[in-house]
Amino acid sequence: METSGPAQAGTPTARSRIIPFAVSFFFSSAASALDTRIRSYALPAGFALQVIGFGIVALCARYQLRGLEEGLVCAGIGFGIVMPRVIKAVIGDIDERHAGLASGMVMTALQIGSALGIAIVGGFFYVSLGAETSLHAYARAFSNSMAMHVALLILGCALSLCLPGERPITLCVDSSQNSAKAFH
Repeated sequence: METSGPAQAGTPTARSRIIPFAVSFFFSSAASALDTRIRSYALPAGFALQVIGFGIVALCARYQLRGLEEGLVCAGIGFGIVMPRVIKAVIGDIDERHAGLASGMVMTALQIGSALGIAIVGGFFYVSLGAETSLHAYARAFSNSMAMHVALLILGCALSLCLPGERPITLCVDSSQNSAKAFH
């Protein structure tokens, strides 16, 4: 059964478009765990990369421009930086006895949040699409949905700046009193 137009979303070419996002997410999440130098700026930087990446995707969809893959790579890198750090921010200081419970609660909250986000952005997509069925209408609705997603990521970036950061501890030794003080 062959399809044409917007219904081609199931074709191998359309399905493979997400691969740059997935690959960049995988490698950046693995690399971000190794780099501890940027920990206080990692969340805002990750959100900013997602804003840039998904903003590029929205513009490419709206104006039929090239660069979709580059936008997805940028967004994937940002997502790979954000996700491990968000999970660590939530369960990082949990007592070991409650680690399993906390982990289960975080994963449940992520699943519920993902389902709710998909429903809201998907609903916005269909409201933007209306009764139109042209390729241009689908591109416009997708671009509008991505713009909404970008706005929510900007909110996430702003909120991440409110989280208490991990600042390095400087140890000063006072030799006259043989004591040490830690400064944050």
